[in-house]
This record gives sequence, structure tokens and C-alpha cells, in this order.
Amino acid sequence: MKKFFAKPSKLIVLLLAFTLVFVAGCQAVSNLDFNTVLKNSLKVTSSESKQSVELKLLLDEAAYEGAPEEEIALMKLISNLKLQLDNIKAEDSSHVSFDGSLIFGDAASIKFSLKMSDKLAVMELEGAKQPFVLDLTSEGLLGLTGMSDLTGLSEEVVATDAPKLDEAALTELGHQMIDTIGTYVIHNLPNPERIEVKPVTESIYGTPTSLMHVHIDLDGPEIWTWVKKYVDALVTDRAGLDKMIAGVFEILEKNPDIWAAAGTINPLAGSGLDAPDSAEALKEASDGIALLLTELQGELNQLAEEDQEMIDEILSKELTIKADVYVDSKLDIRKQAYELSYVPSVDLEYGVLPVKGLTIKVESESWNVNGTVKAEAPVASETAVPVGKLFDMQGYQVLKQFNENSIMYDLLKNKFHINKQNITWDSYQYYNPVIVTASHVTIIPLRDTVEQLGGNLTYDTKTKSLKVFDEATNTTILLKNGSDAAVVNGKNVTWSFPVTVIDGVTYVPARNLANALKAKIGWTDISDEMRIFALDREV
Repeated sequence: MKKFFAKPSKLIVLLLAFTLVFVAGCQAVSNLDFNTVLKNSLKVTSSESKQSVELKLLLDEAAYEGAPEEEIALMKLISNLKLQLDNIKAEDSSHVSFDGSLIFGDAASIKFSLKMSDKLAVMELEGAKQPFVLDLTSEGLLGLTGMSDLTGLSEEVVATDAPKLDEAALTELGHQMIDTIGTYVIHNLPNPERIEVKPVTESIYGTPTSLMHVHIDLDGPEIWTWVKKYVDALVTDRAGLDKMIAGVFEILEKNPDIWAAAGTINPLAGSGLDAPDSAEALKEASDGIALLLTELQGELNQLAEEDQEMIDEILSKELTIKADVYVDSKLDIRKQAYELSYVPSVDLEYGVLPVKGLTIKVESESWNVNGTVKAEAPVASETAVPVGKLFDMQGYQVLKQFNENSIMYDLLKNKFHINKQNITWDSYQYYNPVIVTASHVTIIPLRDTVEQLGGNLTYDTKTKSLKVFDEATNTTILLKNGSDAAVVNGKNVTWSFPVTVIDGVTYVPARNLANALKAKIGWTDISDEMRIFALDREV
């Protein structure tokens, strides 16, 4: 949508406003205190449950005209996705286990299980030869970013003697924060225009349970009205904002170990001339948030004045949200169902997406809320594959982690084609470019090409030979600088151009190397001045 990209700040505001709908709370209806319901939902520390998320795309068949069959098949495959999670056991925020399925419409279904602790996550995936493991310690997570060596970090960051808060203390602090912040943030939430509340009996984990059923309907214009009302309410309630900030400061002052546990200096502590004044700090924090809210309010008003047509197009009647929430006598949410549907009647100029509309459904059911729950503990076998190792693998190497007769293997290879490899050079490339010789032979840099394909290039000082080993095709090539003779898998062949060193880089004839590695090459004209040379293969 052209107008969106012309005004990115307003796009962010609109998306933020749209997101707020999903935390919608209400004033009491039929004696049901929604503020408490929302606060309770944020205080759940343990539970057993099942959940599902489903995405359906309404495809624009006309947009596929001339598209490759593989592309059409892939789009149809991912146009109906469902993630089903069963037997979820959440012991606390760090210890969770569940079974799941990823369902591709009627085409395929892949089962998996995940067990997670504060230090380790282990996933078993249907069709995988071995489980996959992820080290969740700080060192392990840093290792994924290439920062496993902590010697260069400051002592404050790597200190191990900093005090730590136990799970119970953190939970209690979290609940205090929710109560304090929620009084302002949740209390000001306006009621949607269309809301119904009635008592029902629903089956929860096979047990008939008396619940209050809350049903909410919203369409695009109602969403926009609701969001503006909410922001206006937050701006107006300055007393509530000041009280919230004061409450947060009080919690932090009473729990100074929070800062030490986080490895951060307590900004509220200290003495002397430079010591912070608590009243000034409170006012500065409150003024800062009030200014942000006022700016947001102004952005929304400006957006309505300048781009009402765009708002009407995006937040139209065709955009609908339906919510069904079931609350028990303790004001805990036990069952939820949300559905977002969007099938715009106008052309929104997406340009690249052959999608006419979408539907998203989210459902969940919970029991044993805040009860005693024991999640299954993760255990890493010696043969388990670290997730970090997968990131370094070529597509064909990832395929080797799955059984060839499995659904996962078929999806990865024949639908997603992760074993496809592509290397391109453009005619303006400066570093190790493709070169066309006087005899019209295209030559390419050997090491760059081999290593991008996942192969190895070594040099034998005794025979003064270059050795290429390509794991994907199990091919070995022997070459010598200045010679057009090559040995491919033990067979002597003559290449169209000798191995040549240019500015310290070894070049070989592209077609001969491609043939040996079961790849294809070709030039593509982008413009009168721009050409692209590509090497492709699927192994």
C-alpha cells in the first residue's frame, strides 16, 4: 500500500493501535469484573492446557497466471496451516513440555514434542534421525550469535557472584507489578460496543464446568473507535498514571536486589550531591510516559484527519474480530477462542501477494491453573544435534538429518527445495568477479564457488595439486595451476581453460566445474548494462 510506505511512523501507530485490541478489557458486565480477569490471566505461573493456531489464506487464483507449478503448489500448501499443541505442562516460566503437530491442510501433518528447562530445550521431530537440542544457558545463547568467548566482556556482565532471586520471589514481584500497572493500564480499557455475557456449562479437560461466557464482536470501524477511546482515556487519567509510576518506584525501592540480580546499578540508590531525588525521578518518569501518550494521541488524530480514506480501506467492515472467553468462579480464564477475518472488497495494491483475504483462529483450554504441575524434563542424548549446528549446514546437509521416507524429508526436498543452491555474480562485481576470457570462456573463482556450495578446497604441497571435495555429490576433483588437465573422481579429463591465478585468486572454467559438480550455469540480461551470471543446482 503506497500511502503506508510514504508515512512509516503512522503505519507503526496504526499497527500498535490494532494490536491493542487483543488485550481488550472491559468494565464490569453482568457482575463479571474483567479487570480482575485480565490481571489473573497475567498472573498464571503454572497450568496444563491445549492450544491451537490456524491460518487460512484466500488465494487469488488469477494472480498465479504464468507462475511456475512448484511455486503454485507451495503457496497452496502453506495457505492452510494449523499448529496444534497438546498435553502442555507449564511448571513455571522456564519448565515446559508439550506434544504438537504442524498440519498443512489435508496434505501433510508432522508431529513433534518439546521439553524445556531453564538450561536446555530438546525437540523430537517426526522423521528426524536424532533429537535437536538448544543450550539455553547464557553462554549457549551467546554462542548462537558468535559471541561464545566472553573474555572481552566487562566483569560486571560475566560476574557470577551477583545475587539471584528465586522463582517464588520473582513471581511475587511480577504479581505486584501487574497489580500496580494494571490498575492504570487495564482499568482504562473501554468496553467494546458489542459484548454479551451469560452463564454456561462447558467441558474443560472432559469435566463439565460452570463458566461465564463472554462474547465480543468487533469490526474495523469499531476497532478504530475503541483504540482512540482507549488512548484518550490513558491521556486523561494523569492521576492514575502518577499513581502507577509511584507504585512501580515503591516496589523497586523495596526490592533493591532486582538491580543487582540484573547486573545493573540501582539508579534509585546513592547518597551525596549527585544522589537522585525520588520526587524528581517520579515526575520525570511520569512526564515522559505522559508525553509519549500525548504524542500517540496526536498521531492518531492526525492520521484520522489526513488519511481517513486509508483508515476506512484498512479498518473496514470486512475486518472482523470475534472473541469467546470462558471464565470460572475464581475469575481465571479457562477457555478462549479468537477469530480474525479479513477479506477486503477493495484492491489494496499489495502487488506481490496473491492473497485476497485471510482468517486466523486461536483456541485454548486450560486446567489445573496455578496448581502443582510437573513438566517433563529435557534429556539430551549423545547423538542429539545442536540447533546451532543446523544454522551452519547447507540445505542438503539438513536433509540428511531426516529419514528419506518421512513426510518431513519430502516437504523439505520436494516442496520447499532446501537442497537448491544458487550463486550469482553481477557484471559490476568488484570482489572476485566472473571473467570472460578472450577466447569467450567464462571463468569463476574456485574457492569462493566451492565453499559456497559446502565443499572443501585444499592444497597438497607434495604434488602441488588443488583438491576439491564436494560432499553433496561425493565428487573429488584434482587440479594444477597452469594446467587444463583435471582428474574428476579418478577419471582424466581436459578442461576448456587452464587453471589460472589472477590477483592471487585461482580461477577455473565455469562450465567444466559446473558439469563436475552437477550444476547449471547461465547469463541473464537485466538491462543493457547489467548482466547476472548464475550457477544453480539441486542436490
